[in-house]
Amino acid sequence: MLNAHVHLASCLERRRCEALLKSDQAELDLLLSPKLVYMHSTGVRDNKNSFLTKLADGSLKYLSLEFSQIGAQASDDSLIVTGLMTAKVLKAGQEKAVSSLFMTVWANEELAGGRRWRLFAHQGCPKV
Repeated sequence: MLNAHVHLASCLERRRCEALLKSDQAELDLLLSPKLVYMHSTGVRDNKNSFLTKLADGSLKYLSLEFSQIGAQASDDSLIVTGLMTAKVLKAGQEKAVSSLFMTVWANEELAGGRRWRLFAHQGCPKV
């Protein structure tokens, strides 16, 4: 069962990675829970709307992004994923390298037409 959880986690994180690199608002809208709490490794906190706004207006742009060392634990309605994120981002016009450990919580939320895995919470911390 653990391999199935890691596979699901890897698939969800790959979709998130691709959507972030493209700033794909439609895909991110599907992937992110309306209740999202997104804590950046810098300590900045976003909700779904503020995070999507930063991506849409270009104040945050992912130039490169990779998730590795994926681990996962699951229950029926939640999936906790841990790993390493390495990225280059453009913030306020400045390119920055980011290397952080992260924990995400994916919730299997009820939607019109069925259930869908959506990112419920993200916490990053700098890798030292």
